[in-house]
Amino acid sequence: MTLKGDGTFTTAGWPTDLEGAEGPPELREGNGTWELTSTDGVDYPISLTFHRISGYWNSSEEGGYYGTGLYVDGSRQVPRLYEYRGDPDVCDLNRFKRGD
Repeated sequence: MTLKGDGTFTTAGWPTDLEGAEGPPELREGNGTWELTSTDGVDYPISLTFHRISGYWNSSEEGGYYGTGLYVDGSRQVPRLYEYRGDPDVCDLNRFKRGD
């Protein structure tokens, strides 16, 4: 996943748990917009709005969007992004590493 400074993002191989999606998850590509949300809200700190996910969704053809988000931990200097895989009580996480 690449979060860009203009508020857009691209993904490769994610999201993986889409019911009814076609093709292997590792080949799935997507794009959309992202934004930081209020830290006192109950939603994700980073909100993702997918406009297209290959083999699953294309908002220009089907209308609407697919939304999800990411959690943040770490520090301002070294933030870490993650999401839960399945039940949050199990604490199985997808962790995203920063690429330079």
